[in-house]
Amino acid sequence: MKNRYLKTLLALAVLAAVWGGGVYWNRRLKKRKATVAHRQKVLPLKTQQIESFTLTPRTGPAVSCARQKGKWEIVKPRPLPADATNIGGLLNSLTDATVHEVVEPHPAHLKDYGLDPPAETIEVTTDATPPTFTLLLGDSTPTDSGLYAQVAGKPAVFTLANYMKASLEKNLFDLRDKRAVTLNVDQLQEIQVSSGKKSYTLAKNPEGAWDLMLPPAVRADHFSVEDMVDDLRSLQMQSILEETKANLPRYGLNAPQMTIRLTGAGQTQTLLIGKKHQGNYDAMNTSLDPVFTLGSDFFADFHKSPDQLRDKNLFSFSTFDAKKVDITTPKGHWTFQQQKNHWKETAPSSKKELSAKVEDLIDQLSDLEAKSFPAQNPTDLAAYGLTHPPYRFEVTYGAKNQTQTVEASTVGEHVYARRSTDLAPAEISKSDLSKIEKALSAL
Repeated sequence: MKNRYLKTLLALAVLAAVWGGGVYWNRRLKKRKATVAHRQKVLPLKTQQIESFTLTPRTGPAVSCARQKGKWEIVKPRPLPADATNIGGLLNSLTDATVHEVVEPHPAHLKDYGLDPPAETIEVTTDATPPTFTLLLGDSTPTDSGLYAQVAGKPAVFTLANYMKASLEKNLFDLRDKRAVTLNVDQLQEIQVSSGKKSYTLAKNPEGAWDLMLPPAVRADHFSVEDMVDDLRSLQMQSILEETKANLPRYGLNAPQMTIRLTGAGQTQTLLIGKKHQGNYDAMNTSLDPVFTLGSDFFADFHKSPDQLRDKNLFSFSTFDAKKVDITTPKGHWTFQQQKNHWKETAPSSKKELSAKVEDLIDQLSDLEAKSFPAQNPTDLAAYGLTHPPYRFEVTYGAKNQTQTVEASTVGEHVYARRSTDLAPAEISKSDLSKIEKALSAL
């Protein structure tokens, strides 16, 4: 009996301890939240009110930036275009910074906190109050949970959140415009690439699609070219080797491994890619001052042969948009049309067809792709049996009833095909043609 009461008392004691602990931690959490909510801002201004700032590290040159005609520019140690995104991030961090904890209201030795001299001094001028402001950043706290700091003119040493160290301690390279291509990439009209024996030109046609200029002009692979354009849009200098092009042979830029000429929006810029070292390539843009480095992935993305950039898909319609299919083979002519979400044969006779079988035929047409491209006399259609081709596949698709037509012919053991708008043919697999004939026979 005593054991039973003892166990009950113990259970009640544990329950009380848990309840008490919960109340304690809940109160502590509320107090902490209230403290965080009322933390004092280090600089109670908006980023738009900052007109200039100077970052002076413990060692190394100071960097000054100023807002000029609404645009940020680096003014010291030399005039340079600035990275507006990085500057915006720095200023947002500065105006969002709050005092985490006051460590010492009247410190005896600032050196104990890495503030004599400071790791970085941030001097700010504004169009508001205060008109000038200076923040001193020190060392990280012993536990790396915070960063010692002090406002010039005020004795107290306080801590900031430790992530502020990376957000506020920036150098010249961090703040400068690191774009390797500065023309508007979205308005590119031509890309010319020369790399050893590989060279090619990509140009936008009047419809806004990319052509590969062999000659003749042939359709370029949309996704490959767009990947290249994306590379150019995001291309960043990895480091600065020299601020001026004074010693091009040193970097292999007098005889570059690759030359990329970009034309668009009334501008032309040329990238030269030189020697490779430590995983990066030395490079320059003829329209920019410095010699810099680029990542090796960029070189690989542009070091391609023309065949790698040709569109291998003979059809490019979406199978879900197909509305009508006209097929001519040596055995006859057939027309299949979608009516009320069902497929029906309308020629040579009118009859209902199983939609699944017509959809299989459409899938086989959509999968037609080049396995290679003839190099000899690419515009001599007679040599490839395409002046009067025995096979003709026409698909009508989309809300505007657009059409795409592919013609094919067999020459010996080879099968050649081309979209009717292409000037040069491709070789396709015999099995691809056989799959279309098989799907057609099933209907």
